[in-house]
Amino acid sequence: MNPRANSFIFILVLLAFVCSSVRADSWALPQKKKYYSADKKYCLEVIPKQLESQLAYFEDKSEGRKDPGAVKGLKDNRAKAIFYELEGREYSKKREFPLVNEVSPVNALVSADGKHVVTFDNWHQVGYGDDVVVIYKSDGTLIRKFGLEDLFTKADIATFQSSVSSIWWGGDHYIDDKKGILNLKATAQQLFRELKIELATGSPLETKRDLFPELQLHFIVSVEPADAPANATPQEPRCAGGNVTFDATDALRISSEQLRSKVKKEILPPYPPIAKAAAAEGKIVVEVLLSKTGDVICARSLAGHPLLVGAAVQAVSYWKFEPFDTPESVSKVVGTLAVSFKLR
Repeated sequence: MNPRANSFIFILVLLAFVCSSVRADSWALPQKKKYYSADKKYCLEVIPKQLESQLAYFEDKSEGRKDPGAVKGLKDNRAKAIFYELEGREYSKKREFPLVNEVSPVNALVSADGKHVVTFDNWHQVGYGDDVVVIYKSDGTLIRKFGLEDLFTKADIATFQSSVSSIWWGGDHYIDDKKGILNLKATAQQLFRELKIELATGSPLETKRDLFPELQLHFIVSVEPADAPANATPQEPRCAGGNVTFDATDALRISSEQLRSKVKKEILPPYPPIAKAAAAEGKIVVEVLLSKTGDVICARSLAGHPLLVGAAVQAVSYWKFEPFDTPESVSKVVGTLAVSFKLR
């Protein structure tokens, strides 16, 4: 990611953090917390990685630094858990083990038989990562971890409330101790649905399907010829081989109709969830630089909604075109197309 994009993301996250009026994005430093089984016989204490400050964490993340925000000089500074069992009137420490979370989970559950613990989400990034739901044996053995995309369809994820840093997908999860089943309670616009996962194996008991079809926005993504607008402002291109130079100096410019007629393999982009949540629609004008054999060298956006341009450019960069009949002196061609996003 380029420095400008890093800085933009950092500013967004920082603004979200400092705005105390936006409760969902106001993150205090994570603290130790204890979670108990229903009968209080077992206890899980979650100990987060120690951070210098929220600001230090976000700055290090935006710059891609290793071990972001960590207090310097501490040994074994990572998220971990301690599992206790009640013996008489006192809790006795049984084992200690590391957690997969970078800083700390947000919540946890302990089964009544003391065999399993489950953690949920990540500090400052609810709903993101491959460890949104993590099932462990109580000795620390990892059974399975899930990202939202492992549990829910893209259409369902788009219905969840989101903020700058998080996707607020559920809560009030619970364990059915008699059946050994984790019940996840997903919520979207005050509607609730449950997903069941077997604790012992980490296997979902149902095939992934749309849980909130009544809330989903249907959409159309289409491609059509379009000329570059007069006031076009080219954005950073997506180029093959990591080359970020869109050099069309010696390229033969062809009409958008000619370019569209040469498409051999077309990949339509998915509707970005954040764009659906914001009801963003519109036409993205994409300029494509190609070899005369029909391979995409670079693609970049010339105009369009900022929440949609990335998906459009990424999709077009994977297209294939028929070879172009050009003079021998011409090695590249360039032209424009429009990718249109429409909610319905």
